[in-house]
Amino acid sequence: MDFQKVIALATRRGIFQPAFDAYGGLAGFMDYGPVGVKMRRRILEVWRKHYVINAGCLELDGALVGPEALFQASGHLGEFDDALVDCADCGKQFRADHLIKGGEEMSRDALAEAISGTACPGCGSILSEMSSFNLMFSTKVGAGKGLSGYLRPETAQSIFLAFPWLLRQNRSKLPFAGAQIGRSFRNEISPRQGPLRMREFTQMEVEHFFLPNDEPKLPTSLESIEINLVPAKGKKNSTTIGNALRTGIIGSSLVATHLARAQNFLTGIGVAKDNLRFRQHGANEMAHYSSDCWDGEINTSLGWVEVVGVAHRGDYDLSAHGNFSSKEFRVPLPGTEREREVWVPNIGKLGKEFKGEAKSILEAIKDVDVKPDISIEVNGNSVTLSEEYMSKKTERGSEMVFPYVVEPSFGLDRILYCLLESSWKNDGEREWISLPQETSPYDLLVAPLMTKDGLDGKAQGILQSALDMGVDAYYDEAGSIGRRYARADEIGIFFSMTIDHQTLEDGTVTLRERDSKNQSRLSIEDALSKVRR
Repeated sequence: MDFQKVIALATRRGIFQPAFDAYGGLAGFMDYGPVGVKMRRRILEVWRKHYVINAGCLELDGALVGPEALFQASGHLGEFDDALVDCADCGKQFRADHLIKGGEEMSRDALAEAISGTACPGCGSILSEMSSFNLMFSTKVGAGKGLSGYLRPETAQSIFLAFPWLLRQNRSKLPFAGAQIGRSFRNEISPRQGPLRMREFTQMEVEHFFLPNDEPKLPTSLESIEINLVPAKGKKNSTTIGNALRTGIIGSSLVATHLARAQNFLTGIGVAKDNLRFRQHGANEMAHYSSDCWDGEINTSLGWVEVVGVAHRGDYDLSAHGNFSSKEFRVPLPGTEREREVWVPNIGKLGKEFKGEAKSILEAIKDVDVKPDISIEVNGNSVTLSEEYMSKKTERGSEMVFPYVVEPSFGLDRILYCLLESSWKNDGEREWISLPQETSPYDLLVAPLMTKDGLDGKAQGILQSALDMGVDAYYDEAGSIGRRYARADEIGIFFSMTIDHQTLEDGTVTLRERDSKNQSRLSIEDALSKVRR
């Protein structure tokens, strides 16, 4: 199976296709059809089971558009860019690191030197000097000129901004993890290879928060998991998660935990462990927010494709939002409680001086350390509060710190593509997708042997019984039974049920398993019970 065959299969069988085809298409956008939607939903169900149900993550659904200040604080306005070169003659633009072998691993200075004097792949003219291109989609919020905003380039920032809220939902206890499934948007310079590099895509992300001096340990149940590692310095290493942590190949117990969980999830949906590796980022490849990062990659006909990144983000994000906004993103550090003098607002004097704006002032300083001459923004105006508007008092308090974060971030679209390619089987006589039952788009094909003698009516009744039991079944009566099996196999349906004349006599059906082609004669009730997940 190769890329072109996957794309042909996906289009033919209602999995996905390029969007806006009637208008010439728009690179980087895909539409998912009836089968593709079901496959995606099944993958998400397994992911949610692993992380929300079993790991106890708090699930969030954040907004897609954010204000400019958010992305100034997060660093995306200044750091979230790609190196761009263009051709003055033919007008084409290119990602510089895609034009040079090994370009994606080069520093910007090394890449600029390497790309100098390179010819345009389209017309042969010399390309421009390299420049930076920010990848976020900008928009305006509100009527008229509106406020500057951006479509989110990752779901992570929603979870970071919700940290104080989620902490309260968790009864102020650390560690805990927030999880989110949602769309993200990146204005890629040259999107390519269908679902592998898109401008609109679905992420599944977890942000695992913990105190800097209290990182969660690797659970004993995960220590013996065997994993393929490619360290930034050193050779590929097939070992256990526990041994990799003990020997320092992996430097963080929580990173090790999430590498193990990521592998369990990916193999659980059908990715072969031999086709999966976790590669550590080198220094030139590391994102601006990471101190360590490992990419989970699946081996395909196009090479190794990244489908998940496990990053140690430290306190970068919470400290950025805490320092840039008016909200408190710190937490008390246990064992540091002591008495200290603090400044508090004088509500009476604020009310007398600022009248109707006093409430807004108090709201703006609610979660910040107040001190004389503090400046705040209130209703678009800058207000400075001198010592006369506050007083000192003694209170008991603890040292405040920003929690650290480890983040596993999955790309659903890439996972689906890699799953289609890596699960494709061929025995010379037939071709099929060997998906586990958990990720099969349907639980069952219901097929009458023929559409006469009441077989079709009986099959329709069994279909309804299956649906009533929660079995996601579909009905097919077109063509020979062999062709119907082949169509079901081609989209990975695990079970097929045939209704024949014996069914009318004794209430039994033929149940066929996809991979083995084994067939068994069962009662309708037993067959549906076996199929039900």
